[in-house]
Amino acid sequence: MSAPSQTPGRDADRSRKGYLSRLTSALRRMRDDRSGIGGVEFALIAPLLLVLYLAAFELTLAFNTSKRATVSASTVADLVSRTDKVVKDDLDDMIDVVSAIFAPYDPYKLALNITGVKVDSAKAASVAWSWSNSGSAPYAVGATVPVPADMLEADIFLIRTELTVSHELLMYLPALSGSTIRELTITREFYFRQRVNTDITCSDC
Repeated sequence: MSAPSQTPGRDADRSRKGYLSRLTSALRRMRDDRSGIGGVEFALIAPLLLVLYLAAFELTLAFNTSKRATVSASTVADLVSRTDKVVKDDLDDMIDVVSAIFAPYDPYKLALNITGVKVDSAKAASVAWSWSNSGSAPYAVGATVPVPADMLEADIFLIRTELTVSHELLMYLPALSGSTIRELTITREFYFRQRVNTDITCSDC
């Protein structure tokens, strides 16, 4: 005796169940698959990592420039305070001192002022002479000079250096940073008391 034939309704039901089973299995595999998550996460955080890296790089360079500016201003004041007289040529040489400290970099937009400050018996500080790498005296003789309280004593002579240098942002990315700042200006000021004699003269300042 031959086996009874399958009815069309049962075949359709089995086909539908098989399709649903395969669909459920595919969805389950998709849910459990984690192979692409790492790539998606990296794509999301890569721009942030790039900005952080560039910011750290710029901060390192800016800190290095700031440190060299501090050392330069201090060194120039120290050197000038060790003599009892200078001329413009001596002060011009201070640019070479600054350049040597900044080497192998060039001090960008360097401005250097050196001022001889006379403090009288009444503790009034005034300009005895001044020099600038711009070529003209930055202050008038006799002009009042602010002196830090801890250095203000009667009948002394001080050397003041004012150094300004710019740090250009090498990795300037306004689209990422949202800033229009292209360079930073770093300013340092130092006072040193004369080491020799009672004052320091500059005959041609």
